[in-house]
Amino acid sequence: MSDVIPTRCAIILVDMARDFVEEGGFIADAGGPDYRERAKGILAPLQRLLDAGRKTGVTVVYSTDCHTPDDLEMKKWPPHSMKGSEWAEIVSELAPQPGDLSIPKTTYSGFQSSNMESVLRARGIDTLYITGLHTDCCCRHTSGDAFQKGFNLVWVTDALQAFTQEGHESGLEYYKAWYATDPERQFKTADQIAAEWTAAAQDAAA
Repeated sequence: MSDVIPTRCAIILVDMARDFVEEGGFIADAGGPDYRERAKGILAPLQRLLDAGRKTGVTVVYSTDCHTPDDLEMKKWPPHSMKGSEWAEIVSELAPQPGDLSIPKTTYSGFQSSNMESVLRARGIDTLYITGLHTDCCCRHTSGDAFQKGFNLVWVTDALQAFTQEGHESGLEYYKAWYATDPERQFKTADQIAAEWTAAAQDAAA
Protein backbone atom coordinates (compact mmCIF):
# COMPACT_ATOMS: atom_id res chain seq x y z
CA MET A 1 0.00 0.00 0.00
CA SER A 2 1.22 3.49 -0.78
CA ASP A 3 1.25 6.15 1.92
CA VAL A 4 0.84 8.86 -0.73
CA ILE A 5 -2.67 10.32 -1.02
CA PRO A 6 -2.85 12.14 -4.39
CA THR A 7 -5.93 14.17 -3.45
CA ARG A 8 -3.92 15.74 -0.63
CA CYS A 9 -1.07 16.66 -2.97
CA ALA A 10 -0.44 19.69 -5.18
CA ILE A 11 2.08 20.39 -7.91
CA ILE A 12 3.35 23.97 -7.53
CA LEU A 13 4.61 25.32 -10.86
CA VAL A 14 6.73 28.37 -10.12
CA ASP A 15 7.18 31.00 -12.84
CA MET A 16 6.53 28.88 -15.89
CA ALA A 17 5.57 32.00 -17.82
CA ARG A 18 6.77 32.72 -21.34
CA ASP A 19 9.01 35.52 -20.00
CA PHE A 20 11.11 32.94 -18.16
CA VAL A 21 11.44 30.43 -20.99
CA GLU A 22 11.04 31.88 -24.48
CA GLU A 23 13.43 34.04 -26.47
CA GLY A 24 12.27 37.67 -26.29
CA GLY A 25 11.30 37.45 -22.62
CA PHE A 26 13.36 39.60 -20.26
CA ILE A 27 14.29 36.75 -17.92
CA ALA A 28 14.86 34.25 -20.73
CA ASP A 29 17.11 36.64 -22.63
CA ALA A 30 18.98 37.66 -19.49
CA GLY A 31 19.85 34.01 -18.97
CA GLY A 32 21.02 33.52 -22.54
CA PRO A 33 20.79 30.58 -24.95
CA ASP A 34 22.20 27.99 -22.53
CA TYR A 35 19.69 28.96 -19.88
CA ARG A 36 16.78 28.91 -22.33
CA GLU A 37 17.75 25.42 -23.46
CA ARG A 38 17.85 24.16 -19.87
CA ALA A 39 14.58 25.91 -18.99
CA LYS A 40 12.91 24.23 -21.97
CA GLY A 41 14.48 20.96 -20.84
CA ILE A 42 12.14 20.75 -17.86
CA LEU A 43 9.00 21.05 -19.99
CA ALA A 44 8.80 17.37 -20.98
CA PRO A 45 9.18 16.07 -17.39
CA LEU A 46 6.61 18.63 -16.27
CA GLN A 47 4.18 17.51 -18.97
CA ARG A 48 4.45 13.91 -17.75
CA LEU A 49 4.06 15.00 -14.13
CA LEU A 50 0.99 17.11 -14.88
CA ASP A 51 -0.60 14.33 -16.90
CA ALA A 52 -0.14 11.82 -14.08
CA GLY A 53 -1.27 14.32 -11.46
CA ARG A 54 -4.47 15.28 -13.25
CA LYS A 55 -5.36 11.63 -13.78
CA THR A 56 -4.91 10.74 -10.10
CA GLY A 57 -6.51 13.74 -8.39
CA VAL A 58 -3.45 15.87 -7.66
CA THR A 59 -4.15 19.62 -7.66
CA VAL A 60 -2.16 21.65 -10.21
CA VAL A 61 -1.24 25.17 -9.07
CA TYR A 62 0.39 27.83 -11.24
CA SER A 63 2.29 30.27 -9.00
CA THR A 64 3.58 32.73 -11.57
CA ASP A 65 4.83 36.31 -11.64
CA CYS A 66 2.17 38.76 -12.80
CA HIS A 67 3.71 42.16 -12.15
CA THR A 68 2.56 45.76 -12.16
CA PRO A 69 4.93 48.76 -12.29
CA ASP A 70 4.36 49.42 -8.58
CA ASP A 71 5.48 46.00 -7.35
CA LEU A 72 8.39 45.86 -4.93
CA GLU A 73 10.34 43.60 -7.28
CA MET A 74 10.58 46.48 -9.73
CA LYS A 75 13.08 48.08 -7.32
CA LYS A 76 15.39 45.14 -7.98
CA TRP A 77 14.52 43.93 -11.48
CA PRO A 78 13.46 45.57 -14.74
CA PRO A 79 9.87 44.91 -15.85
CA HIS A 80 9.17 41.26 -16.58
CA SER A 81 6.13 38.98 -16.80
CA MET A 82 3.92 42.05 -16.65
CA LYS A 83 0.22 41.65 -15.95
CA GLY A 84 -1.87 41.51 -19.13
CA SER A 85 1.10 40.92 -21.43
CA GLU A 86 1.84 37.85 -23.52
CA TRP A 87 4.97 37.31 -21.44
CA ALA A 88 2.94 36.64 -18.28
CA GLU A 89 1.11 33.79 -20.00
CA ILE A 90 1.99 30.20 -19.11
CA VAL A 91 4.09 28.51 -21.80
CA SER A 92 1.84 26.69 -24.23
CA GLU A 93 3.40 23.29 -23.45
CA LEU A 94 2.08 23.57 -19.89
CA ALA A 95 -1.19 25.36 -20.58
CA PRO A 96 -3.64 25.23 -17.66
CA GLN A 97 -6.48 22.75 -17.97
CA PRO A 98 -9.98 22.81 -16.43
CA GLY A 99 -9.67 22.21 -12.71
CA ASP A 100 -6.16 23.67 -12.43
CA LEU A 101 -5.56 26.70 -10.21
CA SER A 102 -3.85 29.91 -11.29
CA ILE A 103 -2.69 31.99 -8.32
CA PRO A 104 -0.61 34.92 -9.62
CA LYS A 105 2.16 36.34 -7.44
CA THR A 106 4.17 39.56 -7.29
CA THR A 107 6.95 38.36 -4.97
CA TYR A 108 9.52 35.57 -5.12
CA SER A 109 7.23 33.34 -3.04
CA GLY A 110 3.56 33.06 -3.83
CA PHE A 111 2.88 32.62 -0.12
CA GLN A 112 3.84 36.28 0.38
CA SER A 113 1.60 37.95 -2.20
CA SER A 114 -1.39 35.69 -2.77
CA ASN A 115 -3.96 33.58 -0.95
CA MET A 116 -2.24 30.37 -1.97
CA GLU A 117 -1.96 29.01 1.56
CA SER A 118 -5.67 29.44 2.33
CA VAL A 119 -6.63 27.89 -1.02
CA LEU A 120 -4.43 24.86 -0.36
CA ARG A 121 -5.67 24.45 3.22
CA ALA A 122 -9.30 24.65 2.11
CA ARG A 123 -8.69 21.71 -0.22
CA GLY A 124 -7.06 19.62 2.49
CA ILE A 125 -3.70 19.69 0.73
CA ASP A 126 -0.70 18.96 2.93
CA THR A 127 2.01 17.88 0.46
CA LEU A 128 3.56 20.13 -2.18
CA TYR A 129 5.67 19.08 -5.14
CA ILE A 130 7.92 22.01 -6.03
CA THR A 131 8.75 22.58 -9.71
CA GLY A 132 9.70 25.42 -12.03
CA LEU A 133 12.06 28.38 -12.10
CA HIS A 134 14.38 29.13 -10.41
CA THR A 135 15.74 26.48 -8.07
CA ASP A 136 17.87 28.99 -6.16
CA CYS A 137 15.44 31.92 -6.03
CA CYS A 138 11.65 31.80 -6.37
CA CYS A 139 11.45 28.04 -5.83
CA ARG A 140 13.74 28.41 -2.84
CA HIS A 141 11.64 31.17 -1.25
CA THR A 142 8.44 29.24 -1.97
CA SER A 143 9.98 26.15 -0.38
CA GLY A 144 11.10 28.08 2.69
CA ASP A 145 7.65 29.53 3.29
CA ALA A 146 5.97 26.17 2.71
CA PHE A 147 8.37 24.43 5.11
CA GLN A 148 7.79 26.99 7.85
CA LYS A 149 4.02 26.73 7.34
CA GLY A 150 4.15 22.99 7.93
CA PHE A 151 3.59 21.58 4.46
CA ASN A 152 5.28 18.34 3.44
CA LEU A 153 7.66 18.99 0.57
CA VAL A 154 8.94 17.02 -2.40
CA TRP A 155 11.32 18.53 -4.95
CA VAL A 156 11.03 17.27 -8.52
CA THR A 157 14.69 17.26 -9.49
CA ASP A 158 14.27 17.16 -13.27
CA ALA A 159 11.45 19.73 -13.24
CA LEU A 160 13.48 22.54 -11.65
CA GLN A 161 16.14 24.80 -13.17
CA ALA A 162 18.07 28.03 -12.58
CA PHE A 163 20.06 30.62 -14.53
CA THR A 164 23.07 28.30 -14.26
CA GLN A 165 23.46 24.59 -13.65
CA GLU A 166 25.54 25.50 -10.60
CA GLY A 167 22.67 27.62 -9.30
CA HIS A 168 20.29 24.71 -9.79
CA GLU A 169 22.53 22.29 -7.95
CA SER A 170 23.26 24.70 -5.12
CA GLY A 171 19.53 25.26 -4.74
CA LEU A 172 18.92 21.54 -4.33
CA GLU A 173 21.72 21.35 -1.77
CA TYR A 174 20.18 24.25 0.14
CA TYR A 175 16.87 22.39 0.33
CA LYS A 176 18.66 19.31 1.66
CA ALA A 177 20.50 21.32 4.28
CA TRP A 178 17.64 23.45 5.58
CA TYR A 179 14.26 21.93 4.70
CA ALA A 180 14.50 18.21 3.96
CA THR A 181 13.73 15.75 6.75
CA ASP A 182 13.92 12.60 4.61
CA PRO A 183 15.96 13.39 1.46
CA GLU A 184 15.56 9.93 -0.06
CA ARG A 185 11.80 10.45 -0.11
CA GLN A 186 11.81 14.16 -0.89
CA PHE A 187 14.05 14.37 -3.96
CA LYS A 188 12.65 12.44 -6.90
CA THR A 189 12.23 12.65 -10.65
CA ALA A 190 8.95 13.35 -12.39
CA ASP A 191 8.64 9.75 -13.55
CA GLN A 192 9.28 8.37 -10.05
CA ILE A 193 6.55 10.60 -8.64
CA ALA A 194 4.11 9.81 -11.44
CA ALA A 195 4.58 6.11 -10.71
CA GLU A 196 3.91 6.70 -7.00
CA TRP A 197 0.68 8.58 -7.73
CA THR A 198 -0.49 5.93 -10.17
CA ALA A 199 0.19 3.16 -7.65
CA ALA A 200 -1.57 5.10 -4.89
CA ALA A 201 -4.63 5.64 -7.07
CA GLN A 202 -4.74 1.96 -7.95
CA ASP A 203 -4.46 1.02 -4.27
CA ALA A 204 -7.32 3.37 -3.41
CA ALA A 205 -9.50 1.88 -6.12
CA ALA A 206 -8.78 -1.74 -5.13
